Amino acid sequence: MVFVFLFLLSLGCKPQSTKYDSKIFFDNIDSYDGITLFTILNGYPVLKSFFVSLEPVDFNKALGDNLAKATRDDNLGTLRATQSALLVSRPSIQALSTDSASLIEKLETTNPNAYNAVQPLFEKIRYYPKPVVRNIVPISANVLRQEYLSKTKDQVTQSIHDFSKDLKSQSTRDLLVEIEDVAYKGLIANTNARAGVESLLNGFFDPVLVSDRSLKDGFISIVYDLGEMMFKRAGFSDFKTPNTAMKELVFNLDKYFTVGGAQYNADYSDPAHPAELKAFMMESFQNVRTLLDTGAITATPVNLLQKTAENLSLLDFGAKPSNVDGSLKELIRIDVDGKDRAYDGTSRSMSALETLFVVLTIANNYGFHWDTTDTTNDWIDGSTGGELTVGDAIHSLKSVIGSSSPFNFKNITNLSKSSGKVYRDGAVHQFDMNSRVLSLLEDKARGVTAPITDPTAGNFDRVYNKTLPWAMNWIKRVTFGGYGPYYNKNRRDGAGNYLSPDGTITRNSDLSETLFQPSWNTHRYEIQLNLPAPNNTKYVGLRGNFQNGPNVPNTFYTITEIPKTDAQRAVDSDEEAFYKNLQWLLYEKRFVAVLPVRAKLAATVAFEEALFITAIGNGLVGMLNLKPNCLPSACATDNGRWTIDNANYVKAYNAAGSDLAYLSNTPGDSVMLLEGWGFGADGQQAFQVTFVYPALWSLIVPNPDLIYGMLPPVISLNVPVLERLGFTTAGKVIPDQVNANWAQRNTLTPLVVALAKSLDDQVSGQQTAGFKNPYTILTNLAEILSRPLVFFGPDTTATLPTNPAPPSFTQVRTVGMADGFRNPIASTMEYFPLTNSGAQEYRTIISVLSENTRRFQDGALNLIGKTQLLTGLVKFVGQLGQPSNVNVKVKVFNGLKLIMGEIKFTAETPTATQFNIETKFTEWRDKVANYPTVNGTNIFDPLWVGVDDVVNLFKDYLSRSSGWSIVASLDFLFDLLLDISPSSSDITQLLNLASSLFYNPDNTRSYTITNILTQSLPPVLDAMAPYGRPLYGTGYYLATSGGFFSYLENRMFMNPAFTTKDLFSDLKNFLRSDIIQNKEDTNRSFLYATGTLIQQMADIYQAGRKFSPVGFYMYDNWNDDQPTSTLWDDMNFMFSVQ
Repeated sequence: MVFVFLFLLSLGCKPQSTKYDSKIFFDNIDSYDGITLFTILNGYPVLKSFFVSLEPVDFNKALGDNLAKATRDDNLGTLRATQSALLVSRPSIQALSTDSASLIEKLETTNPNAYNAVQPLFEKIRYYPKPVVRNIVPISANVLRQEYLSKTKDQVTQSIHDFSKDLKSQSTRDLLVEIEDVAYKGLIANTNARAGVESLLNGFFDPVLVSDRSLKDGFISIVYDLGEMMFKRAGFSDFKTPNTAMKELVFNLDKYFTVGGAQYNADYSDPAHPAELKAFMMESFQNVRTLLDTGAITATPVNLLQKTAENLSLLDFGAKPSNVDGSLKELIRIDVDGKDRAYDGTSRSMSALETLFVVLTIANNYGFHWDTTDTTNDWIDGSTGGELTVGDAIHSLKSVIGSSSPFNFKNITNLSKSSGKVYRDGAVHQFDMNSRVLSLLEDKARGVTAPITDPTAGNFDRVYNKTLPWAMNWIKRVTFGGYGPYYNKNRRDGAGNYLSPDGTITRNSDLSETLFQPSWNTHRYEIQLNLPAPNNTKYVGLRGNFQNGPNVPNTFYTITEIPKTDAQRAVDSDEEAFYKNLQWLLYEKRFVAVLPVRAKLAATVAFEEALFITAIGNGLVGMLNLKPNCLPSACATDNGRWTIDNANYVKAYNAAGSDLAYLSNTPGDSVMLLEGWGFGADGQQAFQVTFVYPALWSLIVPNPDLIYGMLPPVISLNVPVLERLGFTTAGKVIPDQVNANWAQRNTLTPLVVALAKSLDDQVSGQQTAGFKNPYTILTNLAEILSRPLVFFGPDTTATLPTNPAPPSFTQVRTVGMADGFRNPIASTMEYFPLTNSGAQEYRTIISVLSENTRRFQDGALNLIGKTQLLTGLVKFVGQLGQPSNVNVKVKVFNGLKLIMGEIKFTAETPTATQFNIETKFTEWRDKVANYPTVNGTNIFDPLWVGVDDVVNLFKDYLSRSSGWSIVASLDFLFDLLLDISPSSSDITQLLNLASSLFYNPDNTRSYTITNILTQSLPPVLDAMAPYGRPLYGTGYYLATSGGFFSYLENRMFMNPAFTTKDLFSDLKNFLRSDIIQNKEDTNRSFLYATGTLIQQMADIYQAGRKFSPVGFYMYDNWNDDQPTSTLWDDMNFMFSVQ
């Protein structure tokens, strides 16, 4: 219709000559008083100026040449479509014109100051060198051609009718009304949200982005990949369409996470940890909102996402990530041990990605307080909330914790603590079953955790005694802070010192050390023994040295890290250093703990003896696997034997006075050394190994065949998933193997560590009552993503004697959960997270997003893993955090913070101008729950076409390859605005102007845009639908590059004497004029007269030269063998005097 309308209007374009001939359509009639093509725009000079700028001969040639390329049937169909639109849907076109005029009037009158203020911007757009309309309209010539070639006439007709039906539907109207309501609140009613929108736009159009469009390109790439995702196929062998994957997702969300779902049971509806869909959405949103607006749980009010972007940009590869999506896909493909879940029969059914969140939840909750007052039992009386205690480690060895005999660990540690005669570095050193394990580590292994204090003391470390913050802090320290041995040799300061990514000097220019220490000593430990004569008082220290008084010499052990040459340590990039330091922490960093105990080690011993337990783990992996080596012979014989390098001993347990003799350099190795020293059973003998040395092992490891180690097996047997943070391989990748396995590195990890650093940097007051622990955001999110495996319930682990009132705490469902979360002697598989119990399945949100059925990897996350969506997102975040984009970053994140702060839950009593997101979550949950009920459980039933529509919507409007893509239009619009560089004031006025579209000058709501799309437009589409395919066919040739529209773009322009304000006014008046709005079926109605004329033209065109009834032909003066006449020939014949 637009094509012919322009054509007809152009008939008013006159050449400079006044000569009338057969070429200018002069009819010699002077008495006509209806609509005339030549004068129709006389009252609208601005509109007419567009057409006056055209030359008829060139215009006719451009139009004729392009119409000649289309088929005769398509040209005829185009005429019929225009005829139908003008005649059949004339009332709707008139309503469309009225509403469009109303929108223009709103712009002019609702906020006239804003309207006047933006006129200079409109003038810049007017003279923009690139075609604006062509690039903003999200329809390309190629998509018209694609639709034309791929669909039949009936299919195109039906698709247009379907689109019209969707526009007219109540759901669409409700959606559009809601969108207008949100826009009204966001731009007018809510000042904070409006400030947020302004801040966002000021960030996106900051002057720095004018010269560097990479940030804008990154954002556009992210949006594009949302559409590209729907062109991928899901599954490990690409066996499933995205349509099916999305339908299965809807089906499974209902099945597992909504009340009444087939698998939804009491475990999914745990009051404290609900796995219900709405609860999941609400709690997830709350955590994301907290990342943007904190203060209650951070040292200072800070935007943690902004800090994450800044941290990521500290890495020289942070803004240049590669294949991040591939790493996501790999984490879905493999299990906790890196085995392929699809092809390896020994693999676990749960993915590494899902297991990761479960392990984080376990670590955040495992840790218990022991009842130390009664030494006859092995009971706990509460949870520490993720702080591992000495009692937890002893329990994991199945040691004798409590018994009727005083020879038990509760009694031993109680007496040792109360004696006040155990010393570290000359100061009294006290610990018991409730002391936190991490605080007992040696200084160079303890990290930032405060030294051991009583948990009830005011200076107790309330943050870093927790497993997760401690581990994440260590990861931050070695990857960002310079505590690892590897460094980028190309990152140096002016003095030549080598710098870590956070700017810390990691090694001096002369290669002397700063933070990383290749060799270090443990604390000095000694125990005072009060013996009978002749020994009297003795001080016995580590190594087995002793003397009569304190400060025994050489009561420490020397620890050397696994040796690295200078050439090995100096690497070529931040990225290489990042992964090598991460793997060093996992497999090579020496973690050491020493436990000195003063106790009677058997009932047969009259006096106390000195017991030292030294534990060494190579890397976090070695520490997690730490246990006594009781093979190949017995614990006593193999005391001090390394676990992997088991031909060697760390030292002989009875070698008094000697330092450690052998430190294994095998990555992931570990050793436990038990030393007991005394002076015989009566305390009167010479210094010797404890008299009851063999009996000690029955106290510490009564059942060596059953134990897993000093770490609780529910942690140690699942924690190998942390190894997948470095590399997604089945085997371990030590630092020396990083380069060989470079393609398998986990490229998601830098973003995770950047987030962890932002959280860690905001920890404060960990040794005060007012401590701040932002890690709760991460742990809360992990817990949400682990449901329904998380529950709050009583301890069911067996105790001696049976605890009549076991405490309740947060737990994770495992295969062997019936025997207790803390059970240290179950079979290996019993510690795996529970995936099913008979017919009852346990699926987390991550599981359902990953796959329809476990192991198949055919879900939405798999589709994302086959795009560049996450890669683009990480790149965008990294670029946003760069110092050159500081203004952009601050504005963008501040805008997000302001907007998110106005989105509330019902319990937060949102005001009328705020946004209640809970109502939307309820609505979405209900839609998911009702969809299979209304449409049946057969997802291949045509009734499930609504999901297909959503998939196609993503394909059509967001993908790179679609000609309908609105992203291409958005990309052009961003470039246009960056080129014209609107100021902050301009943006304010543009938003003021845009907001005027959503309300009337009297502040009432009009919903004009909604009415246009749902009421006025659909009848026009229905009228044209039968001729849709011909319209596409002809439209392609008119719209293709170099075609008729290109001619108009190049030659059609507004008279420079007029302004854009004049144009809007002229257009508004024309749309409201009687020319358009006349409802008579006479030649006074432009729409009726034009529609009738086009109908007659179409009739002529359809009949060819047969103007008379069949059998009668008018003489045409053309040869019989001349080609079929063109449309121009027919029109020229109609309007010429000849």
